[in-house]
Amino acid sequence: MKSLFLRLLVSLWIAMALLVGLFAVIHGWAFSAESSSLRRRLSTRSVELRAESALSCARDGLSGCEQRLAPLEPRDQRVAVYRSGALVSGEPIDGAPLVEERARRSADGIAVEVGERELVAIVLRRDPSFVAVATGPVRSPWMFFIVPETLPLRLLAIVVVTGLVAVVLARYLSRPIHILRGATQRMAAGDLSVGVAQQLAGADGETLALGRDMDRMAERIEELLETQRRLLRDVSHELRSPLARLNISLELVRRRSPPDVAPAFDRIERETERLNGMIGELLTLSRLESARGMERTERVDLTALVEQLVDDAAFEAEQQGCSVELGARDACSLDGNEELLRRAIENVVRNAVRFTEAGTTVRIDLSCSGGVAEVRVRDRGPGVPEGALGDIFKPFYRVDDHRARGAGGTGIGLAITQRAVLLHGGEVEARNAEGGGLEVALRMPVGAGG
Repeated sequence: MKSLFLRLLVSLWIAMALLVGLFAVIHGWAFSAESSSLRRRLSTRSVELRAESALSCARDGLSGCEQRLAPLEPRDQRVAVYRSGALVSGEPIDGAPLVEERARRSADGIAVEVGERELVAIVLRRDPSFVAVATGPVRSPWMFFIVPETLPLRLLAIVVVTGLVAVVLARYLSRPIHILRGATQRMAAGDLSVGVAQQLAGADGETLALGRDMDRMAERIEELLETQRRLLRDVSHELRSPLARLNISLELVRRRSPPDVAPAFDRIERETERLNGMIGELLTLSRLESARGMERTERVDLTALVEQLVDDAAFEAEQQGCSVELGARDACSLDGNEELLRRAIENVVRNAVRFTEAGTTVRIDLSCSGGVAEVRVRDRGPGVPEGALGDIFKPFYRVDDHRARGAGGTGIGLAITQRAVLLHGGEVEARNAEGGGLEVALRMPVGAGG
C-alpha cells in the first residue's frame, strides 16, 4: 500500500476504530445492562427514604423535620408527603393529588409525569397510606450522550463522522502529491511547460513553495535545452559550408596530384562524407526536438513503405553476408509525415543489418490491430545489455564504442527514430529477444499523427 491517500485513510480509520472500541469498553465497564433501571430505583429509593425520615422525625416530636424534604442543591428534587390527596409534610406541590392517584393505581407504586417540571410519586412501602411526591427540573436532553440505551446510535455517529473526516482529510493531503507526481512525469516525458503553482492554488505554504520551485526548475531546464539545441543547429549549419568548400578543394587537388596519393584522397573523401552525413543527422535531430516536421501530414501507406525499405535494405544486407525478410504484414496506413516515418524505420533496419551475425536473417513484421500500427525489427546479433536498453535511443550513446565506430554508426540514428515516432503519437521499445538478438518495436496510432 504505497499510496499516500490510502495510508492516510486507513490510518485515520484505524484510529477511529480504536476510539470506538475504547469508548465501548469504557461505557460497558461503567454502565451495566441494568444501569438505567438501577439509577431509577436509586432515585426513587432516595425520595422514599427522605419521606420516611421526615415522617419518623414528626412522630418523635423533633423539630426541623421538613428540612429533610427540601432540595440539597438547585437541581435536586423537592419532596412532599401526601395522604389521600392531603399534604402531610413539606411544601405543597402543584398536581400532586393527580400523580398520587396514578401511583396508587400502578403495579409498582411509582408514577412519573413530565411537564414544565418532572413529578414523581412513590407509595411508601413502610406505610402504603402515605405517598412521597418529588418535583424537580426536567431531565436534560443532553442525557442522550451518557445513557447506555443510546450507545449504538452514538457509535454509528462516530463511525460516520470520523469516516467522512478521514476521507476529506486524506484527499486534501494527497492531492498536492498527485499534482506534483503528474508534473514530474510530464517533465520526464519531455514536457517542460508544467504550471504546478497554479494547480496547487489553495494548498499549504510549503507545498505551494515547492510548486513554485518546480516551475522555476522546469523553466531553467527548458532554457538550457533550447540553448543546447540552438548551439547544435547553428554549429551544424556553419560546418556545412566549410565542408562543401573542402570537397571542392579536394577535387581540384586530386586532379593535379600523382596517382600514388589517390588512396589518401579517397580516405579524406570518405571521412568528409561521413562528417557531412553526421551533420545532416544532427540537423534532423534538432528539427525533431523542436517539434518540427509535422507541419504537413498526409495519409501514408505504411505497408508499401515497409516493403520498399525491405527491398532497399536487402541490397545492403547482401554486402554484409546476411539477408532481410518481411514476415507477417497487414494492410496499414496512418496519418503522418512519410519522410520522417521512412527515416525512423530505416534507421532501425540498417542498425539491425549492421549488427546481425553473418549468414542470419533480419526479420521485419508489420501488424495493424486495435487502432495501433506496429513495426517489429528483429536481428540475430549480440543484443544489448539489459541496463542499456533504455539508453540506446539517446544521441551519441554507444553500447560498444569501438564496435559502433567500426560499423559506421554515428549514434544518432535511433535517437531520430524515437523522436520521429513520438511526433506521430507513438512509442519505441527495445528488448533482447529469446534466442539472441535485439528486437525493436515501433508502435503508432493509425489515426491522426502528432
